[in-house]
Amino acid sequence: MDQLINAFGIDLKLIVVQILNFVLMLVVLSYFLYKPILKLLKDRAEKVAKGIQDAEMAAVVKAEAADEKQKIITAANTEAEHITARAKVHADEAQKASAAAASEKAAETLAQAEARAKEMKAQALKDSESEIAKAAVLAAEKILKQS
Repeated sequence: MDQLINAFGIDLKLIVVQILNFVLMLVVLSYFLYKPILKLLKDRAEKVAKGIQDAEMAAVVKAEAADEKQKIITAANTEAEHITARAKVHADEAQKASAAAASEKAAETLAQAEARAKEMKAQALKDSESEIAKAAVLAAEKILKQS
């Protein structure tokens, strides 16, 4: 076997040193390069997983917020319809009350006008009676003076 090793020019000491060098380099690279890279990849994978989980949670929260928004809009529309209905009823009542007040005022004004017309008629009759009486007296005087 020694002859075979010498025939090919293989140095056993050099191979042992090369193996030790390789093992030492493997340990150093593993410690300073491989483990930190694995740790970095693991951290990045955790961040990506957390990001995906956060995105899913955000989607759920967004859907819940959209549902809540729709409920609030529906409630606001319902409340607006109720307020509009109440305002319409109130406006109708106010219109009826205003119409009743105007009708009452018109009736009162008409009654006052009729009362004033009756007074004026009575005054005119009184004035005309006194004028007729004066005219009759004057006519009688005139007839008496002529006879």
